[in-house]
Amino acid sequence: MLFFKRTLPLAITFFTGIIMILAFFSGPGLPTLKMLDKEAPEWIRITMTFAMVLGGVSLLQINLVKIQRKVDGWGYNAVLVIGFLTMATLGFFSGFEGSESRLTPGSQLWTYEEASQKWHFVTVKQVNREKATVEDKHTQEKREVEFISSVTITDDDGKEKDVQTSKLKGSLNAWLLAFQQLLFNGVFKAAQATMFSLLAFFVASASFRAFRIKSKEAMLLMGAAFIVMLGNVPIGNMLTALLDKVWLGFIDFPALKEWIMMYPSSAAQSAILIGAALGYIAASLKIILGVERSYLGGGEG
Repeated sequence: MLFFKRTLPLAITFFTGIIMILAFFSGPGLPTLKMLDKEAPEWIRITMTFAMVLGGVSLLQINLVKIQRKVDGWGYNAVLVIGFLTMATLGFFSGFEGSESRLTPGSQLWTYEEASQKWHFVTVKQVNREKATVEDKHTQEKREVEFISSVTITDDDGKEKDVQTSKLKGSLNAWLLAFQQLLFNGVFKAAQATMFSLLAFFVASASFRAFRIKSKEAMLLMGAAFIVMLGNVPIGNMLTALLDKVWLGFIDFPALKEWIMMYPSSAAQSAILIGAALGYIAASLKIILGVERSYLGGGEG
């Protein structure tokens, strides 16, 4: 049993990591390994799909246990579970009803217009098809396929236009998507905007504490932050225009802000990214060599 829990996962991790490193650095002389570098994203999508399912099941288990035990704040867990199940159900069934079988002249479907943010009832007038030549990346064989490129529809006013097939929905599909958009825009986006609005006050409070000048570095930080903030708001342009009238035109807050963001800030960000990349490489080597084993669920030992 220890073999399946420890040895086998470590062996798979080691060989997969080594093969992907060789595939990334291999030249045209090793086409098989080079092909793995292109195929890996497909494998990652499959793994991420199972990980998402596992994450959803884990989320339900953890929150349902808290609801059952009625721990402090269990009402928030109930809201989370209800929201998760509602959005997951709407997302699944809204994409379940296919519309291509309904794409026949005379069919009446629904389409959503971003400009008016409303659903409109339209009639299919013509289905436009095109032919294309595709090549199988494994067998290198070429074949001709026919696909629906667009659909010509007419609205209530008799106007014609071409739309993509993904824009056309059946009645049930349109109703589910409309309800999903109502929850997403009316609940999630509103809550997100509220959280970011509150975050702005916490950032301002933290900035006030950080900008207390106790050293030369703190003075530079406060000065740079002050210039960047003035360069991003209209009052910075107003101050620049006033200083220009009193022969201090060389003080241009928007230009100073651009210089700070272009040179000192970019240099600091590059250093941080290089350090993060080195840490990423070190962490990857620890996982490949079996030094880091926390992903096995038993700590690093």
